[in-house]
This record gives sequence, C-alpha cells and structure tokens, in this order.
Amino acid sequence: MKYIYTGFKKLTTLLILIFSLLSFTSFSQGFSTATQTRLQHVLDSIQNDATNPVIGGISAAINVDGLALWLGATGYASRNIDAENNLLPGGTAFETSTLSQIYSVTKSFTASLVLELAREGSLNLDDAVSNYLPMSLINPTLNSSVTIRQLLAHESGYSNYTGEINLQIAVAFQPTHVWTPFETLYFVQQINTPGAERRYSSTNYITLGAIIEVATGKTVAQHYRERFFTPLGYQSMYLGVREPNGTHGILADPHDNLSPFNPIFLFTGQPTFPDAITNIRRFPMTSIVSLAFSGGGIVSNVKELSMWGNDLFSGRATSASTLQTMMNSISSTPDDGGDYLGYGIWTNNKISTTDYFVGHDGNAPGYRSVMMYQPDRKMTIAVLTNYQGINPNAIAKVLYEALPNFITGNENRKEAKILLCWKGKEINVAREAAPELIKKGAYLGPCDQTTTNRLTNTTSVNVAQNENLSFTAFPNPFTNNTTIQVKTNETGIVNMQLYDVNGKLVKAVYNGLLEKGITKQVRINAEGLTPGLYICRLQTKTGISEYKLMLNK
Repeated sequence: MKYIYTGFKKLTTLLILIFSLLSFTSFSQGFSTATQTRLQHVLDSIQNDATNPVIGGISAAINVDGLALWLGATGYASRNIDAENNLLPGGTAFETSTLSQIYSVTKSFTASLVLELAREGSLNLDDAVSNYLPMSLINPTLNSSVTIRQLLAHESGYSNYTGEINLQIAVAFQPTHVWTPFETLYFVQQINTPGAERRYSSTNYITLGAIIEVATGKTVAQHYRERFFTPLGYQSMYLGVREPNGTHGILADPHDNLSPFNPIFLFTGQPTFPDAITNIRRFPMTSIVSLAFSGGGIVSNVKELSMWGNDLFSGRATSASTLQTMMNSISSTPDDGGDYLGYGIWTNNKISTTDYFVGHDGNAPGYRSVMMYQPDRKMTIAVLTNYQGINPNAIAKVLYEALPNFITGNENRKEAKILLCWKGKEINVAREAAPELIKKGAYLGPCDQTTTNRLTNTTSVNVAQNENLSFTAFPNPFTNNTTIQVKTNETGIVNMQLYDVNGKLVKAVYNGLLEKGITKQVRINAEGLTPGLYICRLQTKTGISEYKLMLNK
C-alpha cells in the first residue's frame, strides 16, 4: 500500500507539473527555438511599443494542423485600478489559458450550425423569417420576407443593432439586463431592400439564433455544446451570459475607452469613466454580451480558437457539403471594409496580400479577436486581446511574417510537401510523413532560421480602431513636429484633437471636411509640449479612432 501511495503521489505531482506548464507564457511543438523566440519577440514588441502601449494583454496561437503548435501571451489579463477607475501599475498576467470574448468569430459557429440544421431538414435556407418569428409583433418595420439564406449572407437590409443609439441608451440604463433577440430586433431598422447588397450586420446572426431556437426547441448554447464544443474536445468555450463560466477558466477583464458613451451615461445619470483606455470591469458587461448572443457571444482561450479554425476548414467540424457551401458563399466583391463576405466567414488581405486566408474577426467593447485559416499550410492563426485599442489582424500579419516557409509542394498541391530540419539536414517529405519526424525532434522550415525573408517591422504595429480609416503619423516618435495623415471611406466633418496620457486636451489639431478617398495631412508642432506620450483622437461620423504619438526632446 505504501508503494502504491508513493507512486500515486509521484503521478499526481507530474500531472500538476504538466498542467501548470500549459499556462506558461509560451508553448511550442514543431517550431524551432529560433522561430519560437522570434514569435514571442513579436508579441512582446507589440505589447511594449512606446507609440501604442497595450493597456491589457494579448494571446496568440499558430496551429499547423497535425504538425505544429505555438502559443504565446504577453501583458495583462487585468490591470490594477484605483477607486476612480484610473490605471495603476501592475495587474494579473495574460496567459495562454486566459479566456476572452471572441465576439463575431461566433458567426462561424452559427453559420455552420444553420447549414447543418438545413441539411438535416430542421429548416430550409429559403424559408422566410416570418415562418419562425412573429415579426409583425416584434418589429413591423422590418421586412419579414427576408430568407435564412439572406441572413447568412448579410443581405437582409436590417441595420446593425450595434449602431442603434436608442439601444445604446437602453444598455446604459440597464447594463445588467439579459437581452433576448426579440428585444434587440425591436430597435433595428430596415435600411435596404432584402437581397440588394451584402452589408455586414450582426443583426442577421442574432435573428438566426432566434430562428434556430424556435425551429428546434433547443437553445443555441445547447447546440454549440452538443455539436461542436463537446465532440471537438473544447474545454474552455462557452456562450457568455447564457452559460456560466464554471470551470472553463479565468476571463480577462475588458480594457476600453468608454468616453464615446459618456454623453449617454450623463443622460441616464450614471457615473462616467476616465476619458482614457482603462480596465472597465466595473461597467457590467452582461447586456453587451447577451446582445451579442449568436452573433458574438462565445468565450474561448486562444488555443481552442485556433483548433476551431483547423477543425472547421479541414471538415472535421461539419459535413463536407456544409463546408463547401460556406466556402462557395464568399462574395467576389469586397465591402467597404475590404472584406469578402460569406456565410459566417470572410476573406481579406489584412494578413497577406499574396497568400489566401479565410475566417473571421471580432470587435466590440473591451475585447478583439481574429481567427484566420491559410489553406496551403493548413494553418490557423488566432489572436485574442482585451485591449480595444489594437488591431488583431495587424498582430496576425507580423506573426505570419515571422514564420519560416515550410511548404514545398507544386502549384496544384502546395500543402503536399513539407520542408523539415531533421538532425541538422533539410529534407522534403510528404505531409503525411511529417508528424512522426516532428515527434522525433524535426521542426518546420529550413535548418537556418536566424532570419526570415518575410519578416518586416515587428517593433511597431499601428492600429486605428476604425478599420475603414487610414490614420498614420510620421515621424513617430518625433522631436520638433510630426505629420498626421488621414484617409476615410466616407465624406464628412471630422474633428481631430491632441490629448496627453491623462486624457487632458492639450491642442485642437483640425476641424473640417474630409472627403472620401482623399488623404488629409495635418502637421503637429511640438512647441509648448513636454516630452512623453500623447493621444491624437479623430472623431468621424462613424466613431472615434486614436493614434499614440511619442514626443522625444
């Protein structure tokens, strides 16, 4: 009995050690030490970039299906704050196991679910919304003849609920209210004829969630869990608000600047937050996450988000016909944001202008995400961040540029051959043979991985919160003056102001007309400014974007 107890104790200690290693800042298999170091350096450089320091944190995964996995994390899952919600030094580390809202990546789950239900006969893609929902009672201004297929394709003509000001006021009044999709639809408007164009609107996928529940008598959360989470082995994923966090993991706190909401808060008599990016966990996220529902409510860690990309696009998550329908649904014409919309997925050139990526991203208060799959490499790049002020597509781009080239197949089957470094020699092998060699110590790419010909600038990832906007500055950091360059997709009046790091207005920069597609240059002189970090804030009719400037003297 003593020996059994001793053996059990050793086994328990080993298991604890293994599980603790899974939460380390970086984890890798199948990539060289040089590649791992470079990838983590990319994340750390973004986190600590003086021109745009990340207030929260970032986790990232590069998952080459069946061959290699790299996980990295940096920054804070939760920043310390004082009684007035101002940031203090330090906080809780963001780890690879940390949970985050994936927001609109949820649409890839919902579209897959709808197509599977249609294949099984639970609904028909050409059914009208009115077959399932009493639209005349919910919102008689909405066209009830919109089909499920049009909802999937963002062709309903329904406005995006996220932009409805009356709904925002309602959320401010009741931030802990759990919204039903019917309540959400009440605030939506018909802004276009159904089928006239593809215009991205999360309302489409909220409506699909309601239809799923009516058609099947089962909650969307149950469907996700029974059809995807459990069979695919996802332990961290759950539908926010509709399911408890339970033992899924620690959810990162949201970090955002809620100052655009401040007039609404003042209207409703609620306290305002500092006019700066801060930890906003004191603002209840219940209403926001419940509104996201089947259009953006899923929570995950970064590893399982990358697994979803591989499982979905390899065909393990759905039938072959569902995957083919999703891939064939992608539009040949980009929308205003440069995305080619499909059923729950899209393609764009935000990670590479030469290599094809397909997937989705997420962007809403407090969190951002991206999950994009590269078919030639059978590889998913996933990024999660709890900092609203950074673009996860830009992070994915520089991570991708930091990878070695490892596919050597011909033009028709690029994925068929893999380049490995094995015992100091470079070998080309069939993809099917690569996993066994990697288990024995081989790694992807050439043996010399001290540099990579695709790696560009990893020390500065500039982001504007509005991706329909080009918002840059040069030089940055600057000493005497810098020039702001702005180009937008819509003509309108804009207001540009300069704030110090404490949110104090220090200089009015520009107020006037900005024409669509025309670059506006505005010079900022350093006279009268003290060295340090500044925030150039641009207010357009579509929202607020910010750019960090560093003054050195």
